[in-house]
Amino acid sequence: MELTVAVRNEDGGYWSEIRELPGCFASGRTLEELTEALEEAVGQYLDDPATRLVCPELRVGETTVTAMRLGY
Repeated sequence: MELTVAVRNEDGGYWSEIRELPGCFASGRTLEELTEALEEAVGQYLDDPATRLVCPELRVGETTVTAMRLGY
């Protein structure tokens, strides 16, 4: 499943939302922390904790990521 992640930098940290999953947000102090939080948020939203994100390094702006179930 391809998803569009919008990343913003505010107050010394980052937050993101996923366009295709209304209400799915994540935040982190660094982009690495944001990536981990985003993966967890997507897993919770989809009610599938085995979901992992395959993506280029996140950056401010929009990025396309792929959500996949671990083991597939």
